[in-house]
Amino acid sequence: MRKILLLIVLTLAFFTSCDNIVPIASIDPYKETAKENYYADPLTGLNGNDFPKTDAEGFKILLISDTHFGKTKSGTFFKTEDFEKYIKDSGILSSSDFIVNLGDVSDNSEQAQLDEYKEWSENLFAGKPIVNVIGNHDNRNGGVQRFIDTFDMDSTYYRFNASDVQFYVVDSAFRTLGRQQLDHLMKVLEENKDEKKIILTHIPLYGSITNFYASFADEKERNFLLSRFSRYGVNLLLTGHKHVPESYYDYTGSFTEIVVNGFHGESFRGSVPAFYVCDYKKDDSSFTIDAYFYKDGTFSKTNSHTYTL
Repeated sequence: MRKILLLIVLTLAFFTSCDNIVPIASIDPYKETAKENYYADPLTGLNGNDFPKTDAEGFKILLISDTHFGKTKSGTFFKTEDFEKYIKDSGILSSSDFIVNLGDVSDNSEQAQLDEYKEWSENLFAGKPIVNVIGNHDNRNGGVQRFIDTFDMDSTYYRFNASDVQFYVVDSAFRTLGRQQLDHLMKVLEENKDEKKIILTHIPLYGSITNFYASFADEKERNFLLSRFSRYGVNLLLTGHKHVPESYYDYTGSFTEIVVNGFHGESFRGSVPAFYVCDYKKDDSSFTIDAYFYKDGTFSKTNSHTYTL
């Protein structure tokens, strides 16, 4: 009996050790073209669409996450038509400069799901740039390449400029950045440490004590990123993945992580469909994020936070 208990303890220690959750270097799917695309500075467009130029006085983002096209899990509910009507009638869509989806655009990385999302988003957001971040539901069974091909991308890791802000699109879909991406990101962040910077990625730095899956797999990597993001002047980290009302983590006086709620609702999590509007003004470097949640048959603004970049 003692031998069995000892074996169980040793097995648990092995699989829960920080050194054995996910070896960072063993998951590295990123191509060399990612570096070439990432170095194309400044990037002022995506898929043939222009972002606000670097001399623009500001910009507005329509922000969604975790659209999970193709999802049929019990307890999940969508309010897609209500969302479409609300953003059109309210003027939010027409006043937005570009769209950001923070990942899990599909539910299971299937080509049909990616195609359905692409058709929906390009029709609804007609003519506006759409930044699609890859999520863990988008990279299954060769999904990374399907994601890249579907959205006519060079890489799932790149950056672009809007007004005087640098945006870094980072691939955390494997719950790690991989050694190549991590090393290169640190180099570029350090070179641009005096610039205003916002990172867009899917996986939050931290999950919760009951849901470690909702964060980076390797504690050392997570803590390293937190330290370096603060050191190299990252202002905001925008993430999704958790499917619960948004969280705001002020790690330092100038660095905040915002974990946004999902596009659909989940009765078993007590969450409702949500989207966000981000408004940046260059004159005072203010970045305001307004949260819109579905309630009583429509969407309405529930809260607002403003940060100085």
